Amino acid sequence: MPGVSEPNLGKATSHGVIHTFIEYRAVEGSHWKEPTRFTLEQSINGRFLFTAVLPGIGPLETHVTDAVTRKWQTECGVLAGVEHI
Repeated sequence: MPGVSEPNLGKATSHGVIHTFIEYRAVEGSHWKEPTRFTLEQSINGRFLFTAVLPGIGPLETHVTDAVTRKWQTECGVLAGVEHI
């Protein structure tokens, strides 16, 4: 997808629990040091849910991540959400 580089599928352990994640670098208006990481959460109604927590206060410019999540939802039926901290 345009604006996305270094895609990575991986697993991380937190408090003894293994979490699957998808991460990438994105050319966004807002910038942060780490890749944008979506972690797989418990499925809701049989659908997968990936969530990302992005740093920053106030509105962030995330046009690439918005396009990625729309594509996942429309083409893959995967729910994806972004939270700001």
